Amino acid sequence: MPTSPRINCIGILVVDALSGPICEYPAPKVRTQVNTQTIRFAPGGGAANTPAALGRMGLSTTVFSKVGADLNGDFLARELSGVGVDTSGICVSADDTTPFTFVGIHDTGDRTFIHTPGANLTFTADDIDREALFACDFLLYQDFWVKPAIDGAPAAELLAEARRRGIVTLLDECWGLGPNRESFELMLPHCDYVLPSIDDMAAIYPGLSAEDTAGLLLSLGAKTAILKMGAEGCLIARGDERIRVAAVEADVVDTTGAGDCWDAGFIAGLAHGEDLETAARIGSACAAFCIEAVGGAAGVPNYTTVRARAA
Repeated sequence: MPTSPRINCIGILVVDALSGPICEYPAPKVRTQVNTQTIRFAPGGGAANTPAALGRMGLSTTVFSKVGADLNGDFLARELSGVGVDTSGICVSADDTTPFTFVGIHDTGDRTFIHTPGANLTFTADDIDREALFACDFLLYQDFWVKPAIDGAPAAELLAEARRRGIVTLLDECWGLGPNRESFELMLPHCDYVLPSIDDMAAIYPGLSAEDTAGLLLSLGAKTAILKMGAEGCLIARGDERIRVAAVEADVVDTTGAGDCWDAGFIAGLAHGEDLETAARIGSACAAFCIEAVGGAAGVPNYTTVRARAA
């Protein structure tokens, strides 16, 4: 393993209230209340889930995000620090609320969301200490399409500068306020790895197979494209090479954070010097641990255990 590799992550932080199982939502004057068995409050958003999973696997990671000066913001910083995440990159705003999401967990493991974006809407590149941001070996730009004041050209400039400094750059997206093809394509020439969901890519590149979609992302400038396909695993594309990696079987409890934890496992594999296919298998194993517990990264164990499951 390289000497103390550091992973920095730009993305959103959210307090998730995860409740379920939910069979239906209330309707005014029809059914004004429905009951669930459990509720759990947990850090959410890609900038919580991926760094928390990395911290649980023993890697050094710093989160760059924005929250409000409120109890929810304090909760996020405390919870992330508790799993080894450096929270010094979090901007605290007196003018915004901390983002919040009610996550309805259905008996299939699927989720629905009621979201209050709060500080996500005002998070800009000026909220980030650039020298601290670039003090890393890997830079993950998470939650693309959720941060309207930074996504697109400002984010592309950050990734371009990171690559000029020799930092490995990665991009993942979240449906959020997108998908938007134009802003996404601004990012691709600055990505060593782009890690999107095949479902979201189908919204902006309809009618293409996974192989054709991956090839298009490469043609638009990404060095390596990895399409995450849920239970079907993932497709790796680099140059003329195409590799299918199966998903690791899991007993699904809650799929919240699965893609974010896949990213964490993949990055952890790269940080430990694994080849591309093995790192993708470790990503799949990390996602499997994630979906067997409630919450974005609560079920992720140490790296040795994740690596063993991948094998």
